[in-house]
Amino acid sequence: MDISKWTIPEMLKHISELPAKDRVNAVQQISKLKPILREVLGYTYHKSYNFTLPSGDPPYNPMNAPDNMGLNRLHHEMRKFKYFVNNTELHAIKREKIFIELLESLSKEEAQVVLMMKNKKLTDPYKNVTRKLVEDALPDLFAGEA
Repeated sequence: MDISKWTIPEMLKHISELPAKDRVNAVQQISKLKPILREVLGYTYHKSYNFTLPSGDPPYNPMNAPDNMGLNRLHHEMRKFKYFVNNTELHAIKREKIFIELLESLSKEEAQVVLMMKNKKLTDPYKNVTRKLVEDALPDLFAGEA
C-alpha cells in the first residue's frame, strides 16, 4: 500500500481499524515514512503541549468540499501550531482568529483532527489510537514530559 498521499485522517483511520496486535507496528512504520503523524500524536498526547485556546470547539464554518479536499493540508499548516501551543505572547483574540482561519481552510476531516488534538483525545473513527498505543509505539515521544 502506498501511504505517500494519505492524509492524516486516512492514516489514523487505517491504524484504528487494524487488529490490536498490528497497531504498534503500524504507528512505528507510518511515522517513519510520514513524520507528520508523530507530530500530530505528540500534540495530541504529550502532557507538556498545552493549547492556549478557550475550551470547547470554536465557532467556525466547516469547509463545504468533497471528503479530504481542502484549500490547505494539515501537514502544511502544522507550522502554525507554534501560535496555539504554550503561547502566551500572541494576543488571545489574534490567536483564536488564526485558529479559526486554519480550521476553515482544512477539509472537514482534517479540521476535526485538529479539534481532537486541541481536546487531547482522538475519538471516533480513531478511538483505537490511544495514548497507551502511542506510548508503546513511540516511547521517546514522551521524553521530558512534565
